[in-house]
Amino acid sequence: MTTYATNVVPSITPAQSPRTMAGTFVHALFGTEARVLVLILALVALWGMAIVTWGYPALIIVALCLVPVMFTVMLLITVGK
Repeated sequence: MTTYATNVVPSITPAQSPRTMAGTFVHALFGTEARVLVLILALVALWGMAIVTWGYPALIIVALCLVPVMFTVMLLITVGK
């Protein structure tokens, strides 16, 4: 056998750790759509808690921060991208 041989016997890998297996199961159970939905729900819940804690200013600050975002979205829609 030369050093250029391509038929190398694969080594036996040890069992996966529980953390790796749990990550695999999470990917199998929760797809990308579910993760996006959970993220949106968490952000809305966080915003609701901020409104309960600080009141009207928490509502206004988020609206003011979304003005440039919506301006960019409207500009992209107008351009056609």
